[in-house]
Amino acid sequence: MVITIIFLQYKKIGTLEKRLYNTLISTAFGLLGGLIASIIFILMGTTINPKDFYFLLPLALGLSLISPRFICFSYAGGIIALLSLIIGYSDINVSGILMVVGVLHLVESFLILVDGNAMRSPVFMEREGDVVGGFVLNRFWPVPFIIFINGNIIYPATVMAISGYGDYALTNYPEKKARESAGILFIFSVILIVFAKLSMNYEIFKYIGAIFSPLGHEIVIKIGQKKEENGKYLFKPSSQGLKILDVLPKSIGKRLNLESGDIIISLNGNRIYSDRDVEGILSHSPNYIWMEILNRDRRLITKEFQDYKNGINNLGLLTVGGIDEYQFMINEKEKKSFISRTLDKFKKRKARFRN
Repeated sequence: MVITIIFLQYKKIGTLEKRLYNTLISTAFGLLGGLIASIIFILMGTTINPKDFYFLLPLALGLSLISPRFICFSYAGGIIALLSLIIGYSDINVSGILMVVGVLHLVESFLILVDGNAMRSPVFMEREGDVVGGFVLNRFWPVPFIIFINGNIIYPATVMAISGYGDYALTNYPEKKARESAGILFIFSVILIVFAKLSMNYEIFKYIGAIFSPLGHEIVIKIGQKKEENGKYLFKPSSQGLKILDVLPKSIGKRLNLESGDIIISLNGNRIYSDRDVEGILSHSPNYIWMEILNRDRRLITKEFQDYKNGINNLGLLTVGGIDEYQFMINEKEKKSFISRTLDKFKKRKARFRN
């Protein structure tokens, strides 16, 4: 069921083969992440109460109606732990909940580092009155792990979780953005694991961990947002030439090792400023092309390609300066929560009724 859910999450990828491939890769990395989590839980001697999840899961689902990001266990886990400490409900294993949240985020940081950049979609977004290019990073992993259940007797059990990563890369390259996100999340998870371990012996750290769980996760999100807001947008039209946003797989651009952020200065000796300039030169399907490229490192290099059998009529590049079928515009309204969208619809209907 979990793998099917992840497969459906990749419905925007395109072909069935790509969806199956990404699902299989996600599953493989998820199994590796689950193995890491299991080893940590066993070494830490972590136990959980089955009843804890009777409170945790419904609260996480309820919070997701306010905002999709609140479905993360760091919010529900912190709230449940804090309420348990305040009202004195001793059946909640606060240390166990904090440890689970910390370890799962530790595993998530690892998965983002090794696989977070694997599925990226080029997009255009409106920023400061201009349309800028960028990428949406979106990845999901099934994470099955072994943990000790504290029932009438303590016994090991396999628990399934779904870990996800979603982010924008507008001021950074996708691979670097994923590394930075993984690093910040790693720091958060290590601190929470330390608090969880200390809380087993010191009551005060139960309170500290319960507060830090949602608050620290919010700080992680705010740091990422602040970096995007204060950074310089990488994928804006360039006066030097035609900037590459993305390179399609199995294309001439991919075979020439062109990368996001490269700028095409000239093609076959002609200066290039737009897609139309490229299309005009390739309209006659030349057998040989040469390009001057200003790469990411600001070095001017020359690329050559020849095809005397079929000719060359497409480079397979997505460029900054026009929106085509491979790119889509992100609407900020799409990020609203279910409750916000419902209220907006109610207001519109109320306005029509008044009119």
